[in-house]
Amino acid sequence: MRAPRQTYSPAAFTLVEVLIVMVILAIAAAIVIPSIGTAADSQAISAGRVLGSDLEVARSLALTTQQTHSLVFSPDLQSYKVVANYGGGSYASVVAVPHPVVAGERLEVCLADANGMGSVNVLAASFGGVSYVTFNSQGEPSSAGTVLLRAGGTQMTVSVSALTGAVSVTRTAG
Repeated sequence: MRAPRQTYSPAAFTLVEVLIVMVILAIAAAIVIPSIGTAADSQAISAGRVLGSDLEVARSLALTTQQTHSLVFSPDLQSYKVVANYGGGSYASVVAVPHPVVAGERLEVCLADANGMGSVNVLAASFGGVSYVTFNSQGEPSSAGTVLLRAGGTQMTVSVSALTGAVSVTRTAG
């Protein structure tokens, strides 16, 4: 008697094909997963970019209006305002300029209330020993300085250079 003949079914995958697909998926996961940060990392990066943009807005307003404009931090450093002709005084007594994009709003940011930035903390804000920077009518800052932000394991540094007022945002830890 003859042994029954086994037939090959092209509708199924072989063990080798399944293993190759699993190896490819494992390699892709090993590449992608480390580049995905936590929510806190994303919040720190976003807060750094928003603060950098607001510093640029203060500088641009000073240039276009030919009036000094300042970015002033609150005493606890968790809020800031962009104000015109800041001459010192308490944070609560100054009024922020109108928001350049959102009609009817003022350009004041409270990180705890900002959309998606609740875990961000401002560790330090120092511009020549004070917690505000003023841009003159030529866009020059009163002094160079930095702001340090942290959320989770990520720290961001927002810097303003002397003379030019150029703003840079860099990830310094995490």
